[in-house]
Amino acid sequence: MSFENLAKEPFFVSGLELLNNVDDKKFVRLVNKMIQDFEPNRLSSFSEQELLSMEKSLKLNNNQCQCILNCLSKLLKEVISDVTKPSILKTVLSTILLLNEKKVELFCKCWSTNAEQVVSRLQQNFIHSYKDVNWALNISSNVGIELSDSEPRCLIELKIEDNQHHNEPKIKEVILDLNEEELKKLYDTLDSIKVKLDSLSD
Repeated sequence: MSFENLAKEPFFVSGLELLNNVDDKKFVRLVNKMIQDFEPNRLSSFSEQELLSMEKSLKLNNNQCQCILNCLSKLLKEVISDVTKPSILKTVLSTILLLNEKKVELFCKCWSTNAEQVVSRLQQNFIHSYKDVNWALNISSNVGIELSDSEPRCLIELKIEDNQHHNEPKIKEVILDLNEEELKKLYDTLDSIKVKLDSLSD
């Protein structure tokens, strides 16, 4: 999901509006905690007790606090997945997401302070590395599966190495059975990744 698409979500926009009205010092503490504890598959790192404390501190109800946490979680997921540079982030926050000037400055400072550590931590969680790939189109292949459907399909076998086993790395096989539309979506995604990598190396 892009920042532009996030800006079209009513619940996300409501979260941004609430964030604009949070006290600056409390905003920094909240954003720092969210960044430092961020996990891509978890909406919130707040316990029930922490959520109650947040409600009391910000003088907001439970739904409003949940809205803020959901907003920050989605925003951080986009920022971290793109490894967004502070200069670009500043433009995004101010012109697309419409955070006020002070909040933009504080958020960018929090991100700059924590970015390297958080990205490094998340990268360590990826315990698989690519080794090889085989593919076939509607035919028997050396991966041992035959595609007999009349619909054009592509069979892709990915060989990945489980790096968690340092002494004896294990090779695993992941098989994707894709129709033309699914294959195009995969191609477009890989192409977007390549464009992003190229931009980072410029």
